Amino acid sequence: MRYPWIGCALALSLAVVACSGGKSGDDDDNGGASGDGGTGGSGGKAGTGGGTGAKGGTGGSGGTGGGSAGTGGSAGSGITPIGTGPRAFPQNKALPHCTLTTVADASGKVQTAYNFWKSTFVVSATGGLRVQRTENQNDTVSEGMGYGMLIAVYMNDQATFEGLWGFTKAHLDSVGLMTWHLNADGSVATGGQGSATDADEDIAFALIMASVQWPSSTYLADGAKMAKAILMNEVAGDGMLKPGDNWGDSDKTYPDYFSPAYIRVFKKVAPHTFWDTVLTRNYEILAKVSGTYGLVPDSTTATYALTESYKYDACRTPWRIGMDYCFNGTPEAKTYLTLVGGFFDSQGAVNIGDGYSLTGQKTSSFGNMAFVGPAGVAGMAGFPKLLDDAFTYGSSGTGGTTNYYQQTLRVITMLMMSGNLLDYSQL
Repeated sequence: MRYPWIGCALALSLAVVACSGGKSGDDDDNGGASGDGGTGGSGGKAGTGGGTGAKGGTGGSGGTGGGSAGTGGSAGSGITPIGTGPRAFPQNKALPHCTLTTVADASGKVQTAYNFWKSTFVVSATGGLRVQRTENQNDTVSEGMGYGMLIAVYMNDQATFEGLWGFTKAHLDSVGLMTWHLNADGSVATGGQGSATDADEDIAFALIMASVQWPSSTYLADGAKMAKAILMNEVAGDGMLKPGDNWGDSDKTYPDYFSPAYIRVFKKVAPHTFWDTVLTRNYEILAKVSGTYGLVPDSTTATYALTESYKYDACRTPWRIGMDYCFNGTPEAKTYLTLVGGFFDSQGAVNIGDGYSLTGQKTSSFGNMAFVGPAGVAGMAGFPKLLDDAFTYGSSGTGGTTNYYQQTLRVITMLMMSGNLLDYSQL
C-alpha cells in the first residue's frame, strides 16, 4: 500500500508546491553486466557486454514506495557554518571508530592516483569542467560530477571543484537536481532526463564539505538547497530512497544509494524530522537484503526483492555504509560491515572479482577497484589485512583497469582508507 499523502505533507512543511509524478528511465551508472573492463557498451560502466538495465520502469511489486514531494525551496544564506577550515591535504586523520591503512606513504599514493584520474577524466567544457567517461564516447554522467566534486574537496583543489560545480549548475533540472546523462557536447543524451539520487547526494555533500574546506556561505547554502531538493523529490513517502526525481511511483531502490553519513549532515543544514525516517527505512531495507555475507543486490524493492546480484551498483555499498560507521559508530553499519568485511576478508583482496551471487559465488574474476576499494573500506571496521591489501591493490599500477568508473572509485576509496575522506562537520 502506498501513502502519497506523506510526500505531500512533507512538501507543504518545506514550503513547496507539488508532488511529483513518475516515469521510467535509466540509471546514471547503468549497472552493466560484469565483464572485462574494456571499452564498454552503450552507457555501461562495467566493460564489454554491459546491459542497459532500467532502474525503475515497472520493477517490483507494490509496497510502500509512494510518491515524494515536489520542488525545493531556497536555502537562505543565514545557515550556521558546520566546521572550520581550510583542511589541507593530506589530513591522515584518525577516525573514531575505524582504523587506517598502515601502508607506507599512503597519502602520497593517493596523490599519484589522483593525478592520473584528473589528467585522464577531467576536461574543459562549456560552463567549467566535466568528468568524462573515456570508454563511452567521452560522455558525462551526474555520478561522475558528484564523485569529482568530492575528490576535489578532499584533495584541496578548489579550481577543479569550481569548474565541476560550474558545469553541474548549468545542468540542473527544474527542481534543482542534476540531469543524469549528458553527451560529450553537453546536450542531454537519449533517455538522460531527470536525476540520479546517488549523484545528487554526492554533489550536495561535496558542497557542504567545500563550505568548510574553503569557508563559504554560498557553498553551504547551495548544499543545503540541494539537500532539500533530495528530500522532497528523491525520497518516497515511507522514506525509501528512489532512483531519481522522475520516479514518483517506482517501487525500485538501490541499496548502494543509501549514504547515511551524508543524511546526518543534511539534517544539520536542512533540518527536518523526516531525515530520521529516511535513515530508519533504508537501514531496514539494507538489513533485509544483506543476507549471510552482506552481498546486497544491485537493486531491490520496498518488499525486499532479491532478484539481482552483487555487481557494479551494489559494489559501492561497503564504502557508503563504512562512512557511517567510521564517522558515527552506527551499530547498524557495524552489523553490515561485519558481514561484508568478513566475506571479502575470507576471499582475499587480490582474489575479489567483479560479480557475486547473493550466496557468495563469484560470477566474474575481473578484479578492479570498483569492488576491491569498497571492500577495503569495510576492512577499516575490523579486518586490517583486507584493508591494507586492498589499499596496496589500488596503489599498484592502475588498480585493475584504467576505465573511468573503476579509477574514480580507486581515488575515493583510497582517500577513505588513508584518513583523507572525512566529515568536516565533526572536526
